[in-house]
Amino acid sequence: MKILIVPDSFKGSLTSEEVCECIRDGIHETDSGAEITTLPFADGGEGFAVSMASICKGNILYTNVHNIYGRPVKAPIVTFGKTAVIECAAASGLLHRKDVMNATSYGTGELIKFAVSRSFSNIILGLGGSGCCDGGAGALAALGAVFYDENYTKISIPKGKDINYIFGLNLRNIVKDINFIFACDVENEYCGKNGAAYVFAPQKGANEKQVEELDDGFKRLNAFLPNDISRVKGTGAAGGICGGLYSVYGGEIKSGFDILAEYSLLEEKIKGADIIVTGEGKTDAQTLMGKLPYKISLLAKKHGKKCVIISGSIDGARLGDKMISLVDENTTVDEAIKNAPSLLREKAKYILQ
Repeated sequence: MKILIVPDSFKGSLTSEEVCECIRDGIHETDSGAEITTLPFADGGEGFAVSMASICKGNILYTNVHNIYGRPVKAPIVTFGKTAVIECAAASGLLHRKDVMNATSYGTGELIKFAVSRSFSNIILGLGGSGCCDGGAGALAALGAVFYDENYTKISIPKGKDINYIFGLNLRNIVKDINFIFACDVENEYCGKNGAAYVFAPQKGANEKQVEELDDGFKRLNAFLPNDISRVKGTGAAGGICGGLYSVYGGEIKSGFDILAEYSLLEEKIKGADIIVTGEGKTDAQTLMGKLPYKISLLAKKHGKKCVIISGSIDGARLGDKMISLVDENTTVDEAIKNAPSLLREKAKYILQ
């Protein structure tokens, strides 16, 4: 029996690597002879770089950068060959304090600049989990772009509140020759009702007035950027970091899942397995809109393979051939989160039944 385990993380309790280990251990208690392959996965957000490190046998380098509020943090990049994989959330992730008007993507730019200084000219940027909404202005500033206000005074570290007051942009000394792939699993545009400000800023602390101000700022920033990206799908990802960088550097905007699938030879591994096991923290209606377990189940179906979903909780979604939930009539959500490792190992025994 050949089993392929390809889960997302169980957010709040287990990384995708830990999920793999627990499921593998549970299956081995039922069938010690099962041939199990584990493939920790992610969808472009949290855990994307770690998944790439595992798949590509990459190295992890650390450097000191700044978080969304300008405080020093140590953040990693994953490297292999001439490529560096960077998660926006590593430097510019959402924090407990939500003050999007005073948040900047500057730290993400610092990570990119660090990677390039170490001769990694190919950047795969994982977009997701950011706490800023500055249209990528902060990241561009860290890379050498100079923004000016109405008095032609330099805005050293642009924040969300600054982008609606930009009156000039100089890209003469920006770091050059970077090849970007943007790992993005949303299709939101840069500005407008489906843009970064309206869709993502409220969850980062913006009120209605601030959302409107930020969207106006995105439109203003777009007017100064070298290429119009206002209607390019995906450019609103990570508070517009994708859009700002894409306008200046170009590159490819691709699904994070597709990038991982390509590097890991996922379809070949699915073809060679008898059972595919996937899951996430919560499987619900949003899963069916394109989250990782849904995509895995489609590939399993494509190749005629049995697919088992094992998740922290399951709410109103049906996919795959079998679904297993840690939350049941005897286990609450809080208990499932607290005891996720032991519960997952125990529930994994039902995969082969």
